[in-house]
Amino acid sequence: MAESADSLFDDDERDLLVVFPLSNRDMGTASERDALEAFAEGLDAEVREAGVGDYDGNEYGGGEFILFFCGPDVDRLLAVLRPLLADSPLAHGARFELLREGPDGEPTRQRLRI
Repeated sequence: MAESADSLFDDDERDLLVVFPLSNRDMGTASERDALEAFAEGLDAEVREAGVGDYDGNEYGGGEFILFFCGPDVDRLLAVLRPLLADSPLAHGARFELLREGPDGEPTRQRLRI
């Protein structure tokens, strides 16, 4: 059964995406994907160690690599992830996206700089 837009915002978890641009409009290169996947593992470890949320996996396509994080406090997630991303050349051009409830009740993405 599909989840309604209302139920997306009723639980205690909030989604935080980290979106990396890739070198081409498809899935990037194999070495690029390998480097980003290794970087994602490190981010996962830091988030778990800080106890601020969970890493829910990744997605490739359309020239982007997207990491999915969730936690009860997005500000705490940002506080852990932002310095790690800001210090990494892999995150050049990357951005955060928060899933928020729009005025019509539908989910919208709010973009934030790293």
